[in-house]
Amino acid sequence: MRNRIVIILVNYNSFYDTKACVNCIALTNTELPFIVLVDNNSNNQGELSTLQQEYKDLKIILNNENIGFGRANNIGIDWAQKNLDFDFLLLLNNDTLIEQSTLSYLISAFAKDENIGITTGKTFYESNRNVVWYGGGDINYVRGWPKLVDYNKEPTPTGANNTRYVGFVSGCTMMFSKASISAIKGFDTDYFMYCEDLELCIRAQKLGFKLYYESKAIIYHKVQGSSKKENSVYTGDHPKNPNLSFLFYHMKTNQYLTFKKHLTGIAFLKFLIIYWIEFGLKSIIILLNNRRDMLPVFFKVIKKNLIG
Repeated sequence: MRNRIVIILVNYNSFYDTKACVNCIALTNTELPFIVLVDNNSNNQGELSTLQQEYKDLKIILNNENIGFGRANNIGIDWAQKNLDFDFLLLLNNDTLIEQSTLSYLISAFAKDENIGITTGKTFYESNRNVVWYGGGDINYVRGWPKLVDYNKEPTPTGANNTRYVGFVSGCTMMFSKASISAIKGFDTDYFMYCEDLELCIRAQKLGFKLYYESKAIIYHKVQGSSKKENSVYTGDHPKNPNLSFLFYHMKTNQYLTFKKHLTGIAFLKFLIIYWIEFGLKSIIILLNNRRDMLPVFFKVIKKNLIG
């Protein structure tokens, strides 16, 4: 089957986010993409079939367990490569909305440089469309973490409104050419959730691919749609995030794993020093916010990183 664009969506107990995302994709000003929807054993898998009544070119893959974000995306990628003839493949979070021109801008960016392997766009919070969630970024290899531009701020001319090459692309929105996704082969299967995009960006650049941020491609993100506790206003590593134990464990162990994979010698030693200092400081801040329930998580992270 010939489809110029394929979009992979991963769903986990977030049917209405996925439905809104699919409906938004249907309004794009490009030819309609083929959507591969991979479900991670949601409680409401039966509802997903109703989406095929609204969007014709949609393949639903039902997993019998929650295998995580990266692995589920890989299943979608594998199915698309075996069953579809496409030019571009987009990994898109299911809790996002895109503008009509977003796909066009992501695709046209590839024509600027034959070495571009991944394109991405400017991402705002859906809850506040004036505030940037992702405006491009680079990787700080000493801290072992992306340095994001205009994060939690309004976009600036030299920041999020500046189209440019970047060193880090969020897994929220990753557009690949057929050649680049074939070479990069998706996410590392050692990761369940978090930091898989960080590892992929490092690996892609080692393979010689460039990452490109197109500020005209607009995405709106609801943020942690599949892992956020219902009615919670706290996300990320905020001490009051009710989902902090899950997020903190996977984020800190995967951060450590990423740079253990990709750094050696003095560079890895510098990372280790900063990593453990920041780990200790963050743990203290969390405990001072009456989160003593996090103590077992801290020890679990230490054990995982040092023993495996």
